[in-house]
Amino acid sequence: MDYTKRFLWLSGILLALTLQDAASPVFQNHKTKEWTNLDNITFSFDCTHRPVGFYADMEYNCQIFHMCDEEGNRIPHLCANETSFNQEYRICDWDYNFNCTESPKWFYLNELTYATEPPDEDEDY
Repeated sequence: MDYTKRFLWLSGILLALTLQDAASPVFQNHKTKEWTNLDNITFSFDCTHRPVGFYADMEYNCQIFHMCDEEGNRIPHLCANETSFNQEYRICDWDYNFNCTESPKWFYLNELTYATEPPDEDEDY
């Protein structure tokens, strides 16, 4: 019985600490950008004839990236504050970790990663 009371007491303390941390200013400073903060945004990026995958938008200094689907549709995404899309790893990353202008040299990774055709069973690997 003592263990049950201790467990419940510790669980309550941990819950209180977690809720307190979530309300702290540190978390509030890392809110993500919202599309409503960007007035009249337009895209010239085109997914037509591109393999399925994720692509950095050089026009917006990689702060925006696009997901291209099988039909050539473009779905834009916005990286959080102070981050941009690292094309090599296909993640939003700190700007100082990569050079946005080199993004096109990593576009080929989408073709390797998101291939839609299954491998040929007769091929030797």
